[in-house]
Amino acid sequence: MIKLSAFIDEYGDSIEEQIEGLKKNNIHLVELRSIDKKNVSDFTIEEAEEYNKKFEENDIKVWSIGSPIGKVDITCDIDEYLKKVRHTCELAKVFKTDKIRMFSFHNAYKSREKVMEYLQKMVDVANEYGVQLYHENEKAIYGDSLDRVLDIMNSVNGLKYIYDPANFIQCDQDPDKTLDKLVSKTDYFHIKDVDKSTMQLVPAGEGSAKIDKLISMLDHKDYVFTIEPHLALFFAYKLVDDSSLNTKYLYKDNHESFNAAVKGIKDVLNKCGYIECNDGYIKKGPVKFGVIGCGNIGSQHIRHFIKENEVPNGVIVAISDLKPERMKKQVNLYPAHSFKCYASGDELIDNADVDAVIIAVPHYDHPVLAIRALKKGIHTLVEKPAGVYTLQVEEMNKVASESNALFTMMFNQRTNCVYRKMREMILNGDIGQIKRVNWIITTWYRSQSYYDSGDWRATWSGEGGGVLFNQCPHQLDLLQWAVGMMPSKVRSFCHFGKWHDIEVEDDVTCYMEYPNGATGVFITSTADAPGTNRFEVLGTKGKLVCDDGVLTCDMNKIDEREFNATYKGGFGQPEFKHYVVETDGLNYQHPGILRNFSNAILGKEPLYVDGKEGIHGVELMDAMLLSTWLDKPIELPMDGELYYSELKKRIATSRRKVTKEGSVLDTTNSVKW
Repeated sequence: MIKLSAFIDEYGDSIEEQIEGLKKNNIHLVELRSIDKKNVSDFTIEEAEEYNKKFEENDIKVWSIGSPIGKVDITCDIDEYLKKVRHTCELAKVFKTDKIRMFSFHNAYKSREKVMEYLQKMVDVANEYGVQLYHENEKAIYGDSLDRVLDIMNSVNGLKYIYDPANFIQCDQDPDKTLDKLVSKTDYFHIKDVDKSTMQLVPAGEGSAKIDKLISMLDHKDYVFTIEPHLALFFAYKLVDDSSLNTKYLYKDNHESFNAAVKGIKDVLNKCGYIECNDGYIKKGPVKFGVIGCGNIGSQHIRHFIKENEVPNGVIVAISDLKPERMKKQVNLYPAHSFKCYASGDELIDNADVDAVIIAVPHYDHPVLAIRALKKGIHTLVEKPAGVYTLQVEEMNKVASESNALFTMMFNQRTNCVYRKMREMILNGDIGQIKRVNWIITTWYRSQSYYDSGDWRATWSGEGGGVLFNQCPHQLDLLQWAVGMMPSKVRSFCHFGKWHDIEVEDDVTCYMEYPNGATGVFITSTADAPGTNRFEVLGTKGKLVCDDGVLTCDMNKIDEREFNATYKGGFGQPEFKHYVVETDGLNYQHPGILRNFSNAILGKEPLYVDGKEGIHGVELMDAMLLSTWLDKPIELPMDGELYYSELKKRIATSRRKVTKEGSVLDTTNSVKW
């Protein structure tokens, strides 16, 4: 992987402006050269402490001290000069970096022995502080040519090296020769480019520095590229040579030139097969996914990647399932595709070379595996529902908040144009204040054979619930997402095994109250044939109805509350206009969530679904069951401990006594399995 750093003082002088420039370009490292036009080596310790605090508060790390040490005449008093070296090393410790950029003296071509002696003394001083000096090739110093850099390498113990391709070209060095001799000897590069025919500094990839060749020569280590644009037309340059105006690479200000430099190197990396990630890393190839669970939905996700090619920035490299025959089936389906197989989700998370995982296993294991992956910094997508009870989902959300990895839920129905449009109109206030929310969703017909197809299905210990947990997680998510608020109270009537030989709910009717006074009803079942799918939201200005995928609106000409207060005719109601709501017609579903997840990992677009929102649907499911179990209304937020204690009573008598990884279910007071 490659991570970008920058001489951000080329973007702006103040630390606030420098932080802005780094954030805008998704760069998290800085090679610190100056702030407020004061060189880093001249900072006081107190100044350094204050600056470093500001960087850290903004998730920025000082990668290296871009010091000028060594950029002095060889006739200097070296013992006196070493005091500056020591101070710079002390500053490096404050900035929590062990790297300092340095040079090999001016007017030194005829003083080779003194150069080597002085460089060694500088390295020895740095060693006292646990700091590493990195020599940069630059014109007008001893180490400006390939031969002299190699001479330093062979003569000074403990010195490391920065490779700057543009500086070599400006010293009339052949880029192929310097690349061939030096790239393998460093992991630290300064990125700027120069057009050899004009000696104009240009964005990376537009000149003669052969940065694409440099990238192609990198092995499997991690590298840092420090962007050093020098693209803006500085006033001093103009005084020296007005002909520098004759270039197409002319920028109105330092912001524009710096952004152009960043875009230049990112474009070159992209052409070389590297993809930018959210955390600032740029890595070779697409996002590497592991799929945990190769049952119905897991195998569907694999198909989206491989057979349908619907996730261009992602690739499946690992799969796992407790049943080896399921993995064997996937291997046989895609013989040309290579992925490793793991006996369990834990094994995949701990050992597979993956950037992200898709968790598609029975419900209880969703938070367990997500927590394990997030703690390892693996980007995590969880199938619905987020979990079975709120306590375990809260624990998962806490880990997600503390992890640098992205966390999302497979709420693919949020991509449906009709639900997106409903949410947009409701949140925009188009239908006024919400008064009533009704959803009857009974198009889930399931025969007994469906429930008999898996021993975990429709059991308290295996699935944690019935129609609410298996069929309705999307609707319960949309119920609060589209409306923009959660109910404040529910009173439900769940029927357990009413229509099937199962122990969990297969018929639910729930009454809801909202914080603003609105009321609602949610009805679902797996026994209605034919079923109904009608989602209705009534506001003071009108009514939205989504019926079998068609969204209509009845829009009042006057708000009902205003009509109620002003109408004097007794019988009557507001006039309204009925129409079919126009949408964009797009319904991306599972591939859309997978593409967004991949692109969000790569920093190409924001994450569409925040995984932590999965708790809302789980709380609604739990509240509906708890209301039935206790035969009373349940206030939201609900008592998660109470629900868990009631759930364990059902687990204790469940038909299925086995859960995560084949182990016996823990029915103690712990919220973990």
